[in-house]
Amino acid sequence: MTPTLPFTALPSVEVFACEDRVAQLIWRDLPNGLVGAIVNGREQILGEGGRPGAGEITGLKPSTSHAVDITLDGRVLFQRTIHNDSTVEGDALARIATISDLHLGEEGFGLFKEMKEAHSVDADYPLRFARAAVREAEAWGAELLVIKGDITDFGLPDQWALFDELLNHVNIPVVAIPGNHDTVGRPGSLDATAELQRRGLFPSPVHTMDLPGVQLIAANTAIDRHNWGKLQPIADDLVSAVAADRPSMLFVHHHLETHFYPRIWPFSARRRDASPVIDAMLERNPALFITSGHSHRNRRRRQWSAMVTEVGSTKDHPGVWAGYVVHQAGVRQVVRRVAEPSCMEWTDRTHAAAGGLRGQWSPGTIGDRSFHHAWSPVSTSPTWPEEQTHQRVFLPG
Repeated sequence: MTPTLPFTALPSVEVFACEDRVAQLIWRDLPNGLVGAIVNGREQILGEGGRPGAGEITGLKPSTSHAVDITLDGRVLFQRTIHNDSTVEGDALARIATISDLHLGEEGFGLFKEMKEAHSVDADYPLRFARAAVREAEAWGAELLVIKGDITDFGLPDQWALFDELLNHVNIPVVAIPGNHDTVGRPGSLDATAELQRRGLFPSPVHTMDLPGVQLIAANTAIDRHNWGKLQPIADDLVSAVAADRPSMLFVHHHLETHFYPRIWPFSARRRDASPVIDAMLERNPALFITSGHSHRNRRRRQWSAMVTEVGSTKDHPGVWAGYVVHQAGVRQVVRRVAEPSCMEWTDRTHAAAGGLRGQWSPGTIGDRSFHHAWSPVSTSPTWPEEQTHQRVFLPG
């Protein structure tokens, strides 16, 4: 039993994700029975109580606040408000899903790996959670899966074999990049780049794909035998990869730190390393979206016209995958809980790490997880007043 602080208790019911017409509701600690939601006078059955679960509330109106009654066997238990996002102008051009920080082969969670899941005959828990995330992302409509590093726990042969088992369950194209756990260099570890190239998933350190409405860039920021990452070694390739005539989305493993000196663990790509590279990419084209993993948390911020996000791990609290819908006018991000009940039982349990403080810190706010970002005009470039260059890196919003 892992002790937790009293103020870190998880809510019984919460709205975890919102798109323009759909929201994901999650619940825990409810009695047995059918969980439902009444919206605009209509009840929708979402799933079974008695264990953690999640359901999709549909038929919502964009840019609207909806009062929702949460029911159990038709009896109202809670009331929640859902604030739905606005619709992005234009048709959906591409749908991309991401998972990250899978740590295939991990046997326990926490600083000392003291949290263990009961043995499952189905699969080791990181593999089971990754499979569930892929199933849910494909059902959501994903046309491409990007795996943003830390695929394995230590890059060992049996862990790469688990990755092959995962790939056998993926029905859409895959791009995968290594993370620091894949390049840690433990005795017996395999070369991560060679393993991905052998599977045809990541042919070069900066890999580009032309998708409808957007240029996809997947980049390897990992440094062999180190936890932190760097953009400078691939800076020229990153800048030249940015499309000049349409938006670009950059997928990396390491999040981009916001301070000159690291303030939180895990250490990542330093501001003095990453920020000049991102500025140079923005000078080529200000329509840029950047998303990473590594931190096992959900956050978003802006760096001038670029949106920069971190998305949490698939296998520990809150246990998520992310979806991106590309439109001509912008892109929508939605981060959803992996909804398979046995996965939720474990990821809710892992909130207790560090006395429950990790569980409060890692999810971020719903605004960190679900929002849309309007593309800046691709025909203009940001200009930096010389006297303000020391302030130019991180803008609020």
